[in-house]
Amino acid sequence: MVAICIQYFPWRTDQHFLLLKQDVVNTQPWQSAFKIHVVTSSLVLIAGFTQFFRIFHTRYPKIHRVSGWLYLITILGFSLPSGLILAFSAAGGLSTQISFVLLSLLWAITTLSALYFLLKKRWMLHRDWMIRSFALSLSALSLRTWKMGLYTLQPYFDWLTPIHIYQLESWLAWVINLIIAEIIVIWLHLKSTRQQKKP
Repeated sequence: MVAICIQYFPWRTDQHFLLLKQDVVNTQPWQSAFKIHVVTSSLVLIAGFTQFFRIFHTRYPKIHRVSGWLYLITILGFSLPSGLILAFSAAGGLSTQISFVLLSLLWAITTLSALYFLLKKRWMLHRDWMIRSFALSLSALSLRTWKMGLYTLQPYFDWLTPIHIYQLESWLAWVINLIIAEIIVIWLHLKSTRQQKKP
C-alpha cells in the first residue's frame, strides 16, 4: 500500500489510476480528497495492525494506546471524509458508488462504536468494534486482491468485462471482510464463554 501511495507523488494527473479519472481529477474537492485519502490510508493500516498483537497490549501498552488513537483520529478526521467524497464519483456507475458510500457509512459506524466503548472502558465491546472497523480498513488491500483474482478468471467468462470486475471487487472487498470479522467476533465470544465455564 505504501508503494502504491508513493507513486502518486510528485503529483501528476496523467498517471496510474488518475488516467481513469480525467473528468474529475482537476476539480475540487475531489483532488484534495484523493491526496488526503492516499496519504492517510497507509497510516491507518499500519496503526491498525498494531492493535491486534498481544505484545503491544502486554509489554508495550503505550504504543497500543498511541497507535489506537492515531488509527481512530486518522480515520474519522481524514480517511473517512475523503473516502466518502471519492465514493460519489467512483467509476463503475451507480452500483459501485452505492458500494463505496455504504462502505464509508459502515466504516463510520464501526469506528465511532469502537471509540464509544473505549471511552466507556467496555474493553470487550471496544475490541469487537475495532475488529469490524479494521476489517473495513483492510478493504483497501482486499480490493486489489479481488481485482487480481477476477482478472485471472476473465478469460473464462465473456461477461466479465473490466467494468463488471470493478463493480464486483468494490462489493467483495468489504462485504467478505465484514463477514470474516463477524465470524472472528463470534469465535472470540464463544472462546471466552468456554474459558469462564472451566472449573
